[in-house]
Amino acid sequence: MCDARKTGGLLVENFELAIPHGLDGVTERPFTHHEILRLIEPFARRGRHVDLAASDRMARRLTFQPIVHEGGAPEFDGAREILSLENPRPNLYRLRRTVTLATGEAADLTTEGPDAAELLDRIDRVPPRDHFQWIGDRPIARSYRLPPAPSSPGPPPLTLTLAVARLRGLVLRVTPSTVQGYPAEIELTPLTDQAGAEPPPDLPDDILATLGWDWKPLRRRGNGWVGSVRAPGREPERSRRVEAALETAVAHLNRTLAEPPHRFHERLVRARWMVVFRRMIPILVVVVLMAGAIATAFVDIPQDSMLAMLIFNLPTVLLGLLFTMREIPRLEFPPPPRASRKPSWFPSRAGGEAPDDAALGEA
Repeated sequence: MCDARKTGGLLVENFELAIPHGLDGVTERPFTHHEILRLIEPFARRGRHVDLAASDRMARRLTFQPIVHEGGAPEFDGAREILSLENPRPNLYRLRRTVTLATGEAADLTTEGPDAAELLDRIDRVPPRDHFQWIGDRPIARSYRLPPAPSSPGPPPLTLTLAVARLRGLVLRVTPSTVQGYPAEIELTPLTDQAGAEPPPDLPDDILATLGWDWKPLRRRGNGWVGSVRAPGREPERSRRVEAALETAVAHLNRTLAEPPHRFHERLVRARWMVVFRRMIPILVVVVLMAGAIATAFVDIPQDSMLAMLIFNLPTVLLGLLFTMREIPRLEFPPPPRASRKPSWFPSRAGGEAPDDAALGEA
């Protein structure tokens, strides 16, 4: 708009610019009718019909009607599968499949590329049931990213992005790092019900570290715990390592939380002392270095010898190694492990039983 006014013999024009809302001042163009017809054509040929009510044309996102899986394995019976297709920028589409079990566990499979029909081919190569792994009666919901790969007769190279398991009163989440070589983050949080948050169970910080050297002790964060597990290697082998570690952790926690707390100490007392030793390694190294530095004062070492040069440059070398480590070592004196005298991991529950998952909602 332009508003012209005459002030003091001068013509002053005030301009008002209507700047559209959106990213970088540009409104995203919604899906046109012809674009929708073109995109859904390969989906319709496979019996997948668009759900216009659930779609968002302005956000350039199409959602397809759910498919209910029946007549298969009993634990997978009633699972719902939903596809959503997004177009975040020109010549790039993102197809996401969400599979939800009848018990509420959900997992995603996401892939990106310039051709929506090709993305559907990739997704369909992965059976929906592959998202879930049952450890006893506890399903692990595993979400993946499916990178572009040439067609091959073998299984597609799935990259794990998130794994969730509901245990006895706890939710275990494992999130692999997107940076190669960095550990996967572990989070344990208490399940909640409609009345509010449950009092967190009393867990020892070495409950997962007893599984081996790859597992770090837990640290308290809010009303839950966080830790990590080493995830070496390259994809997709790295994801398979994390999956195997997660299966071990779920089986271990299922057994541990089903028993009185003192049984954890009785069964794994040697492993708990090994965790104490591992946690003391950084400070033991410092003690050894200090003792060595003191000992050199009582030893006659020629100044031009190789040993003298090594001792002189050792602090610089150690400092350089410290900065190359992915995790800074913690200097600590961990307390010795002791058996708990509490009758249950969940003392707030009558009878000492863990919360029943059927009576609890999603965490």
